[in-house]
Amino acid sequence: MNLETKKNKLITNKLIKYGYLKFKLKNKEFKHIKQILISSIKKNTEIKKPNLEKFHNQLNIVNLNKVRLNIFKQLNNKKAFVNNVYYSSRKYIDLFVGSELCKSDINLSIQLPGDKSSLLEMHTDFFSGESQYQVNLWIPFTKVKKTQSLFIINPKESIKILKKIKNDKNLKFSDIEKNYKSKMTWINLNEGEGLLFSPNCLHGNVVNKEKNTRWSINVRYKNLFSPFSKIKNEKNILSFYKPYTLKAITLFNLEYNFDEIN
Repeated sequence: MNLETKKNKLITNKLIKYGYLKFKLKNKEFKHIKQILISSIKKNTEIKKPNLEKFHNQLNIVNLNKVRLNIFKQLNNKKAFVNNVYYSSRKYIDLFVGSELCKSDINLSIQLPGDKSSLLEMHTDFFSGESQYQVNLWIPFTKVKKTQSLFIINPKESIKILKKIKNDKNLKFSDIEKNYKSKMTWINLNEGEGLLFSPNCLHGNVVNKEKNTRWSINVRYKNLFSPFSKIKNEKNILSFYKPYTLKAITLFNLEYNFDEIN
């Protein structure tokens, strides 16, 4: 077993044990996507010098969601942004789910200190019909810690909690969140670091009690040929997941339907 194989095995084992992996983003690509984000903020506000950490002092919270949605649309329409998000983390995404990918839109989150309107309570993504065979890439644009960040509960504990929810229909995620605070791992990241995690694990955020605003993006990647959700809903290929890095033989067979010969 060569050194690279050993490293990949260690990385894989970390994901299996903890449900997530912290890693250093490729610096050039991260700087590029941050520059595009700053440019988009300038276009959608009257702020000439956006300060991401102190953004709560620059924009009225009443306008926050409108600004967020406009920036979200612009970022997803910029190929340079979409591609550099992937290339910033390509090594680990390809290791976890393969190189023939489909992806979701890139979501944008802006969480101001004390803002109760931007909460995402404890949840697991496959409950809403997303594939269990996906990985979520989360990138903050500033240093994040404690309540400014997000929490994850490891796979073993998540399964225990999910079984309780299944067996008790009256049990709410909000109650679980109160009772299992000790099981939450808060992900602290420096600027230029990213997080890949399985959204099957329970995760979420709370009111940001820190002094700084959090800007972050997240995008889901899955192998094109891994299982989609068994639930028939809109979160399927060409709607929620869109083909992204298709290989030549897949493109060939999409062009020519040899199945009709049988």
